[in-house]
Amino acid sequence: RATRAILNHRILYHNPTLRCEQPVIWNYGYRWLDSIEFGKHVHVMPMCEIVVYKHARHSSKEGKLVVGDHSVLGTGVNIRAAGGRIMIGKNSGIGEYSIVLASAHAVYQGALYLSSEWDHSKSDVLIGDNVFIGAGCTLLPGSVVGDNSVVGAGSIVTGNIPANEIWAGAPAKKIRAVPTKEEFDAAARESATTHGG
Repeated sequence: RATRAILNHRILYHNPTLRCEQPVIWNYGYRWLDSIEFGKHVHVMPMCEIVVYKHARHSSKEGKLVVGDHSVLGTGVNIRAAGGRIMIGKNSGIGEYSIVLASAHAVYQGALYLSSEWDHSKSDVLIGDNVFIGAGCTLLPGSVVGDNSVVGAGSIVTGNIPANEIWAGAPAKKIRAVPTKEEFDAAARESATTHGG
């Protein structure tokens, strides 16, 4: 408990605009505070677990977490920035109980999976600006979500989602493009007319 309290205090001290609801589990090396960067006015909701290992036993790649200005990590979000980077852009939201993994153990015959080296052929998760990740999503190593995109609740992201698209499913697939303001307004008018306004 004392260690968690100290790690929490250090994060809040070095990020004075960070709004961090308690409890949040912080797990990072005491000397690795430089591997965690929060922009201004980031909001971390309760019961998140944030793990950032700059150096990990099974990886030669540094772990790092960067969260842009005005972004939100919803209740119970699990961030694992070890063996790779997790970069979250500005004004982005990660929905409740989502999981974001920067790296995973290599899987091959004869390997002891929990003690094998980490697979660097797929690592890092990059989330652009103004992205919304729905509740209960999993973003696997190597995932990229472009600016202004949306990932539907419960989705599993394994690859590259271009900017301005809506994806959903397991694995996530493109549903449609994000509508323009004009398209959105036209659809709203049509719906009001159809349903009696």
